[in-house]
Amino acid sequence: MTAPTASTPPTTSIIRPALALLAGLGITVLLAVVANLITVLAMLREAEDPRTLVPHVPGMAVLLASNGLAAFAGGFVAARLTRGRSFFTIFVLALVLFVSAIAAVFRGQDAAAAWPKWFAVAQAAIVFVAALLGGRLERRRQGPTRSRGT
Repeated sequence: MTAPTASTPPTTSIIRPALALLAGLGITVLLAVVANLITVLAMLREAEDPRTLVPHVPGMAVLLASNGLAAFAGGFVAARLTRGRSFFTIFVLALVLFVSAIAAVFRGQDAAAAWPKWFAVAQAAIVFVAALLGGRLERRRQGPTRSRGT
């Protein structure tokens, strides 16, 4: 009788986490752009003069919720693609989304003068937490797996 041989773990590669990061970003951007476009068009329809759009709180709340859901989906997809690996890829995705959202606060552009600063700060916090939660939910669904550190 021969003893069963232990299967060797797949080689550690940077390609799978990189592709998972790109897929997570792609899903997030695709969903956010569609939802934001629909929401802003609805806000423009209500505006008297579209060139001087002053966003209202319900519209901004919808934008925050849709961006949060998009980030959640992106984190979920990235975690699904990096099954058995560390949480690092999902954290990088959340960090990229956070930095891209908070950049508007530090740039201080005049084009975004009608949008309050709290909106950009809230959006940055929401997308960061939502991406981490999406990744965490998928990892809990996967069950306990051994992390290989990539």
